[in-house]
Formats: sequence, structure tokens, C-alpha cells
Amino acid sequence: MLFRRIIFNALLVGLVAGVLLSVLQFVAIDDIIIGAEQYEAAVEESAGPISQWEPDDGLQRTALTLASNIFAGIGFSAVLLALMSQLQSQGIAKLNTFKGFLWGLAGFTVFFAAPGIGLPPEIPGVDAAPLQQRQLWWLLAVICVGGGLLLLAFAQNKFKPLGGVSLFVPYLVGAPHHDGPAFSHSDLAVIESLNALHHEFILASGLSNLVFWVVLGSACAWALNRWVLVDEYS
Repeated sequence: MLFRRIIFNALLVGLVAGVLLSVLQFVAIDDIIIGAEQYEAAVEESAGPISQWEPDDGLQRTALTLASNIFAGIGFSAVLLALMSQLQSQGIAKLNTFKGFLWGLAGFTVFFAAPGIGLPPEIPGVDAAPLQQRQLWWLLAVICVGGGLLLLAFAQNKFKPLGGVSLFVPYLVGAPHHDGPAFSHSDLAVIESLNALHHEFILASGLSNLVFWVVLGSACAWALNRWVLVDEYS
């Protein structure tokens, strides 16, 4: 029953958070991406045709973005609810909506801010290190920072220093970066425009993900006490 309630509430919370993130992206991010893609398309056209599928602008792109955000919201909600229910059931932590808000801030730190320090969000057309290297470093950052925060928050005092050290491991290893400028274009004005779009994209992505995570954490904590662990209080 507990597993069923976790999944059911994860579906509801993930749906709400995923739709909210999609709306924020539509308002604050889509125009930035479209602007960057115009420059990217011009470069690709001059280099010759590239056989790579991409969604059409409009309904297809919006639908795929919405679906991916909802699935991400459901997955993160399930993880949060499982952790919250385990910690609260064992008496390690007592969750309320405000503490859920803090959990959301921690989730934002682990999955966006910490990896973003080494590998900021990228707009189309950025010259970057090989994808596999970036993915591996992103995974390292998430594991080390997430594990470090859990140790600092819930481990015995003798293990807390290990959590502190874990926070710095990804940055001691160093994120993979492309050797050379971020944008390769012969027109300096275009490069300036792309750099401006890139900075706007990093800020807009950060704010959108921050809202997504604090809503996710707060809603999960509320659902935990209202629906998930209801049997414990009856």
C-alpha cells in the first residue's frame, strides 16, 4: 500500500510540477532557444545538409517538452517521496511543507546548480566537450553533491566531514571543457549576440528550475503527510 501511495502521489505532484516547468520554459526560455537556433541553422546550411532528426517547431516541440518535463517531475517526485517516507517513518526526520521547501532547494542544488558550476546550461550552437565526458562528469557531480548533503544532514557526526569532502570532489576532478571559444563564427557581432543569449539562457534556466524544485519539494512534503503516510496518523 505504501508503494502504491508513493507512486500515485508522485504522478500527481510530477504532473503539476512538470506542467509548471513547461509554462515557465515557454515564457522565459523558448525565445532564447529559437534565437540561438537561427544562428545555428545558418552555420549548418553553409556547411551542408546534416541528417539529424529534430522536432518541428510548434505543437510537436511543445508536446515533447511537456511530456519530458512531466516524466522528469514524476521520477523526481517518486525519489523524494520514497526518501521522505523512509526518513520520517524511521524517526530520522519530521517533514512539513517548509522543510519540503528546503528539500526542494537541495534538489535544485544537486541536479542543477552543482553541475551547472562546472557545465552551465548550453544553448544550440555552443562548442562543447564530447557528450559522454560531460554526462559522466554531470553524474559524478550529482552523486557526490547529493551524497554529501545527505551525510551532512542525516549522518552521525563522525561521518559529516566525509560529506563535506564529497561536495568538492567533482570540482577537484574538473569538468570537461572544449578547447577554444564557445562559439565559432566569423562575425564578431553574431558572437556577441550568442554570448548574450547564452547568459540569458543560464539565468532563465536557473530560475525556472529553482521554481520547479521548490514546488516539487513543498508539494511532496505536503502529500507525504496528507496522503502517503496517512496510516501512521490514523
